[in-house]
Order: sequence, then C-alpha cells, then structure tokens
Amino acid sequence: MNFHHIMITIVLAAAMATGMNAAPLLDSVKVDVRLGYEVGGTLPTRLDNKIRGINNFDPGLNYTLAVEASLPLKGRWSIHTGLRYELGSMDVDSRVKNYDIEVVRGDQSLKGIFNGNVRIKSAQRRFTLPVQAEFAPSDKVALRGGLFVGYLTKRRFWGWAYDGYLREGSPVGPKIEMGIEPGERGDFDFGEDMRRWQWGIDVGVDWHFHKRWGVFAELTYGLNGLFRSGFHSVQPLHPMYGSLGIMYRIK
Repeated sequence: MNFHHIMITIVLAAAMATGMNAAPLLDSVKVDVRLGYEVGGTLPTRLDNKIRGINNFDPGLNYTLAVEASLPLKGRWSIHTGLRYELGSMDVDSRVKNYDIEVVRGDQSLKGIFNGNVRIKSAQRRFTLPVQAEFAPSDKVALRGGLFVGYLTKRRFWGWAYDGYLREGSPVGPKIEMGIEPGERGDFDFGEDMRRWQWGIDVGVDWHFHKRWGVFAELTYGLNGLFRSGFHSVQPLHPMYGSLGIMYRIK
C-alpha cells in the first residue's frame, strides 16, 4: 500500500467515525506531497538564568518529507492528517551557571551543579502522525492546528561539560575542575534515556500559489518531554521545531 492509499484510508476512517457516508468523499479528499527544511532543537521547560549565553548554535541539515490529506467537513472546515518522516538535529554550545548535570570523566561518574560551558548534540529520526482542524479563509490559504504523535526510530543525545567546575552533589559540595580536552572534561550520553514516543502541539499554514504548487510553514512543540519520567541527569527539555517547505497536490 503506497502513501496515497494510506492517506485515503485515514481520512475515510475519520469520516466513518463521524457517521458520514464515506463513498462520496473520495473525490473531495485533497492529498499533498510535502518537502520542508526544519530548524529547532530541545528547549528547557522554562528559560531561566542558568543559561547565560550561547557560544555557538548549528541547526544541522534537517528535513521533513510527508504525504498529507485534508477531508472537507462543513463550510470552510476540514480534518487534516498525514504521515511525516522527520530528521531533526542540533549542536549548541552554551555558557551556564548552576546547571544540574551528571557526567563521566575517566572512570568517575559525577553529579552536581556545574558552572562553565556545556556542548549538547542531539539527533532524531521520527515518524509523525498529525491530526489537525483546518480552516480555509480563502481558496488559497489554510490555517491548521491540533496535536501530533511521533515515534523515534533514532535517538541520540550526547555532549560534554568543559572549561569550568562542578560542585559535586550540591552548590556547596566539593569543587571539581573540568578541562577542555577529552579525559579532562565531563562527558555524557543520554540517548537511551530519550522517549520513543512523543506527542504535542502542531500548528501550520498553507498557501497555494498555483493549482498544484504551494508553500507551508509548521511549528511543533513536544508536551511530554524529551526524556523518560524519573530522568534527572539534565534539566527537563522539550523538542521544538519549525519547518518551511514546498508542497505539490497529487489529488
């Protein structure tokens, strides 16, 4: 079964669930292929003064490839859903103060409050299913909003704390200097602690400048956090990505 058939199946299932006659709706379903560039990363639950500055930020070469469909309901309203394959990565180097972290240096496992620099790299590959309400104020523009659920097929989150010091256990614990080179700095790798399933808010806008061609913008924010419950080796983080791209209507 190809993507086109999958989208038809999804929207027909939605129609049947609402008690609508599915057969006449085949001709009204709109199906688009989408390709976009993503930028974003993982953000703290709340921004505070623990992050004192950004030394460097590299959003990476990220993209989203999707087949998505809209099922007209009543008036200018539709149900929008689809299947997306998303590649997201991030490389950020920050200056921090009083930053909670757990690292490994040599054969030592250290946990405490760090002051200095932290470099974080992450990489994710995710299949995502959005379910959105769509409103079209005109024939060319559509506004969308709803939820998404995604499954990670690749999870990586690693980095190091360097050029600073860690207070082990508490802000007044023993002071441990962190250097710059491997073996002197504190390394971490929390990929296995990332959730496989993510869910959150998904909003977007489409603009068709041609009968077949259009552009779109999308913003997703994960509500259930990047890491599993009970994980405290770094402060709570949530994935947030925005994307811009082109789309082609195949039906």
